[in-house]
Amino acid sequence: MSTGEPKPSLAETIEDAPLTGGGPYAARPTFKQKVINHFKRFWWLHLIVFLAVGLLLTLLLIFVGFPRIAQNGVSDSKLNITSQAVSNPTPKSVDIDLVSIVSSSSSFHPTLDSFDAALFLPAAGSDHPFGHLTIPSLKAAKNSTVTVNQTMQIVDMEQFINYNEQVLSNETYQVTLKGRTALHEGRFPVTHVNFEKTTTLKGLNGLKGFKVQTFNISLEPLSDGSNIQGSVFIPNPSVLTITMGNVTLNLAVDKTPIGTSTIQNVVLKPGDNVLPMRGISDQAAVLNLITSKYKDGILPVNITGNSSVYNGQHLPYYEAALQSNVMNTQLDVGKALAQIGINISSLTGGTGGSSDSQPSSAAASSSAGSSSSSPPSSSAAPASGSSASSSSALLPADTSGAALPGFATSTNSGLRVRETPAAIVL
Repeated sequence: MSTGEPKPSLAETIEDAPLTGGGPYAARPTFKQKVINHFKRFWWLHLIVFLAVGLLLTLLLIFVGFPRIAQNGVSDSKLNITSQAVSNPTPKSVDIDLVSIVSSSSSFHPTLDSFDAALFLPAAGSDHPFGHLTIPSLKAAKNSTVTVNQTMQIVDMEQFINYNEQVLSNETYQVTLKGRTALHEGRFPVTHVNFEKTTTLKGLNGLKGFKVQTFNISLEPLSDGSNIQGSVFIPNPSVLTITMGNVTLNLAVDKTPIGTSTIQNVVLKPGDNVLPMRGISDQAAVLNLITSKYKDGILPVNITGNSSVYNGQHLPYYEAALQSNVMNTQLDVGKALAQIGINISSLTGGTGGSSDSQPSSAAASSSAGSSSSSPPSSSAAPASGSSASSSSALLPADTSGAALPGFATSTNSGLRVRETPAAIVL
């Protein structure tokens, strides 16, 4: 029987049906509900997967990530050498006293075990080290001081010569230190890292600024055979202290050898060094230069290394470096002559030649009648037996008319210098 109200359609009946229940028209669960139901059912499986992934990530961090982090921390650190002393040199070894600072910005502060490190020039590569040093154990920090004090054996002489040439001749030079060591950090397993640092250091810059500070001439050789004495100024802009022993130098002007000089017990320290010097000069060559070309008495001297001897042994690595380095200085011979009473104008003001000479007793009879002379200087005494010549135009004579010690007159050159061995004895 009809009540007068419209009968609901099938669609409205389904829409108004409850969302739960097992009826044929029940609503399907949402994606979220499916996920929740899945985790409720298979929670144990997801726990296993989570633990496995966590373990894998931990193992990767420990055995892959941490070694890389450790190596990067070591690689990013800086090595600064603050002082280096080379002492007790022998032909095959030197003692090294090295102080350096290793700086690191890493948040890790691991400990590095002691290790053997090779020293080499970057251009030569690690296959050609010139020596090895044992680096002590190091606790990494923002700034860590490392001190090395040991004897270094020279394993490649050619490379060590190249190293010393770099140190001596350049304003800056580079050297590389390389080794491999174990690294410890907390509870992490021990890992091994490569320690390789190339550092730039100030060199000796060719000893620029070298000069003869004082210079004296002895007409008569001293008991040790030397006839020149003085002191030399040697600047050292580096942090190096180098023991070189007795250093002998060759002296030349315009490629003409004028003698040698030796500086004994050379220890070059950082800063300014003033060292005593003695030597033997070729007085004939020097007088020839100042009477012909350098009449102001100032000689432009070229200085090259000759030898380096310590405890009676030649040091080939220092000798090669010294021989490859050429220094230049001005030598005021005129001032040195004035200090012994010889006025350089008396040497350069004459006309020169045989007419300027006082004949020796052997040659007086043959030259007295044919030679003419310049007027003697105020300090000279006229020679007896000759009215035509005087040695005073070249050197002062004593009251007997004889030349000063170390010199004798000659009718050929106007002056004969007593020969002295071309070697240094200090």
